[in-house]
Amino acid sequence: MLVPEISLTPQTVERFKARFNSGPLRTLVAVLHSHLSSGERHDEWHKIRQGRARIVIGARSAIFAPVEPLGLIVVDEEHEHTYKQEEAPRYNARDVAIVRGQMENATVVLGSATPSMESFYNCTQGKYTLLDLPERADDKKMPVVRIVDMRQTVRGGKGIPIFSPQLKEAIAQRLERKEQTILFLNRRGYSTSLQCPLCGFVAECPNCSLSLTYHRHEQKLCCHICGHTDRVPPACPNEKCRNPAIRYAGLGTQKVEETLAKLFPQARITRMDSDTLKRKEDYRRILGDFRVGKIDILLGTQMIAKGLHFPNVTLVGIIYADMALHQPDFRAGERTFQLLTQVAGRAGRGDIEGEVFVQAFTPFHPAIQHARRHDFVGFYEQELGFRAQLKYPPVSRVALLTLKGRNEDKVRFAADHLKRELEKAMDGVKDLIIAGPAPAPLLRAETYYRHQIMLRAPRMRALSQRLARITQGLVLPEDVTLSVDIDPVNLG
Repeated sequence: MLVPEISLTPQTVERFKARFNSGPLRTLVAVLHSHLSSGERHDEWHKIRQGRARIVIGARSAIFAPVEPLGLIVVDEEHEHTYKQEEAPRYNARDVAIVRGQMENATVVLGSATPSMESFYNCTQGKYTLLDLPERADDKKMPVVRIVDMRQTVRGGKGIPIFSPQLKEAIAQRLERKEQTILFLNRRGYSTSLQCPLCGFVAECPNCSLSLTYHRHEQKLCCHICGHTDRVPPACPNEKCRNPAIRYAGLGTQKVEETLAKLFPQARITRMDSDTLKRKEDYRRILGDFRVGKIDILLGTQMIAKGLHFPNVTLVGIIYADMALHQPDFRAGERTFQLLTQVAGRAGRGDIEGEVFVQAFTPFHPAIQHARRHDFVGFYEQELGFRAQLKYPPVSRVALLTLKGRNEDKVRFAADHLKRELEKAMDGVKDLIIAGPAPAPLLRAETYYRHQIMLRAPRMRALSQRLARITQGLVLPEDVTLSVDIDPVNLG
């Protein structure tokens, strides 16, 4: 049983143990993920190897568990990009599950309320069998989704408020009725950048082409890519400016938490993101407190978006729904649709009907409108039209070649050279599109400059064989490296 995040394992493990640790089909349940100590991992592995545990639950690496004989693989939330390993070997646990299922003659179940475009496309092509669950469990009604146009909340020159009047009112009602609220913002920290209003200086990471995020509690500036930290300057660091009124722009979960505490001083508020979860048991403790009603408002990043079941949650607020919509990635619309639908699904799981407020600056975007109606098929058909036009997956397969090095000129030169080699070697590959070379969306990460070439073709076999030959014989400048990612989920 694969789950997309380690944080989702405790809940799943409890349910499986309650069901299968007793009775005539009694078996142990083993857990495998990277947060286990070496001793724990050794014990779990041998439990499986010896056949004492016949059910294995874990994150992506659990797909390699020594289960013998294997009968069933369930991939929960199969659309999640966390199933893809970003370092070599770059495998996708969902795809490995399909291949292992074929090799061992096991049944594979891919479960999701918002399937990936690729999986749904395979259903329409007859490769997979589609099983529909049109109703919620226990016949609970889907929550009512209300879209709030944030452009109308901007008050005369005062900037954009975090909470629209509609969401504020809805939170106040839930507090009065002793019901619980989940608020979602997919950005941690206090504010996204530190900038000077006079000279335009922005505090940037010295290793990455990214502005530093301000964390107020620790009074530090932090890079969320490489982990670099700086102290907060008392005035603008620009020698010619030195303006003391340097200010913070954008917002993160810390700032939302502070604003909530001012608006609702009587509410018990807890924030959940990778900054607050320092120890292994923090996640379980916070969710335990939320389950028994010790917390009124749970605020968090994507770790609270999926898989959680709290019957007393009747309101979900999505603070900036279109934050990920405008990223340079062809999957931006798909990700936004999935995230909104998944977060909305946390509301109204008990006896009281749920309500979801989606605050957005582009409220008429198809991803947001289809999510409002819980209309996956409508979104899929419209998105597939756009993908087919540009020959993007699921209509074709993609290979992303990334060159990186500390000298940008060398990286650019190597990328141009690789493009010429590709054009020579790929002559005759049908319907191949070579895009690039171009700087990666995040040009510099962890002191390395990155340039990319993207190949799109209807089939991967001929392409990957030629790619393997090219990469083996390719001579690159020293300190420039090449990585090849087949079916990438992240173009950053």
